[in-house]
Amino acid sequence: MHSDAMHDEAPHILAPYVRVGVQDATLFLGFGSIRQPVRNRSLWEPLLRLADHFLEPRTRREASDHLRASHGVDATTAEAAMLLLESGNCLIPTHTYDRADRYSRHALFYELSGADAERVQRRLSESHVVLLGCGGIGSLMAVTLATAGVGELTLVDSDHVELSNLTRQFLFTESDVGLPKAEALSRELRRRNPSCGAHPVAHDVAASTDLEHLPESDLLVVSADSPGLTKMVNAHCVASETAWLNACYVNDIAVWGPLVVPGFTGCWDCRTLTARPPEDDESDVAALIARVNGRYQAPSNGPVNMLASSLAALDVLRHLGRFGTPASLNRRVGVWSHDLTLDQQSVQRDPACDTCASLIPSPQSEGSR
Repeated sequence: MHSDAMHDEAPHILAPYVRVGVQDATLFLGFGSIRQPVRNRSLWEPLLRLADHFLEPRTRREASDHLRASHGVDATTAEAAMLLLESGNCLIPTHTYDRADRYSRHALFYELSGADAERVQRRLSESHVVLLGCGGIGSLMAVTLATAGVGELTLVDSDHVELSNLTRQFLFTESDVGLPKAEALSRELRRRNPSCGAHPVAHDVAASTDLEHLPESDLLVVSADSPGLTKMVNAHCVASETAWLNACYVNDIAVWGPLVVPGFTGCWDCRTLTARPPEDDESDVAALIARVNGRYQAPSNGPVNMLASSLAALDVLRHLGRFGTPASLNRRVGVWSHDLTLDQQSVQRDPACDTCASLIPSPQSEGSR
């Protein structure tokens, strides 16, 4: 539940995502993050009776009275069974799930996370996200956010669709080859959710002044891979106190984060997150590194792009909708696709950071609000 206890007079129902089952002499109430093992067998039948009763809208008082009057369950046991249902986000307000509503299945996910689905959806509809890069990761994040009900997306990319993009940029087709990516993507997002304002910007972001000309937003997502772009975006976002998130891949590693919330988290410059040429070396090492890296071509792969974009998009929804805790808050996360190893880099705030140290620490807190 997203409140401490269910009000006696507020009707609720058993959430459709609640399943039960018995394994190894344990009754499991719910699965996934809400799973509760119930080993006390004397609670099994009262709990299941109660769950069955909540298949129709009931108040807390009605359900407790039914359990005691119709099934002879004592008050202590009835209360224990009720608390199990309440503590596991198993009961939701009767109006939460409407199969005819476009966002109904997402509403269940928000309730599963302990949030008020109506509030989350309203926050998303009032949000504006700027995406720098509309390629393999940016385009997938864009369609995920648009179909989730984010109100406005500004799509920034100066590239045109190429035939080799089609292995992972699934919103484009061969007929789009040669068209600006931002414009083709905007068209496809409007087709999928007309209520999302998708605004194409087919220009380069080569300097901080280019960032200043972009509209104000609640979050900026960087999936473009231009040299120095993340550092430039970080400086701009810290100065304007705009949250931002990086999403990318490193060969076969799906990477997202950190989610930078200026004044609340660390920023990109608080820690060294990527390998760089030495700055104090008088030999030819730096020049040789630049020469070798100059021919690099990323082996972009659809599934790795999808992995990075999906996990990054989930964090965007958590941040904007203010439910749960974004996985990339104060850290950069990588999933090594060849063996599913999880790699994490801490991005805790550095009080001596030249970029963000002057910001007054914010009392902002992530999570259900």
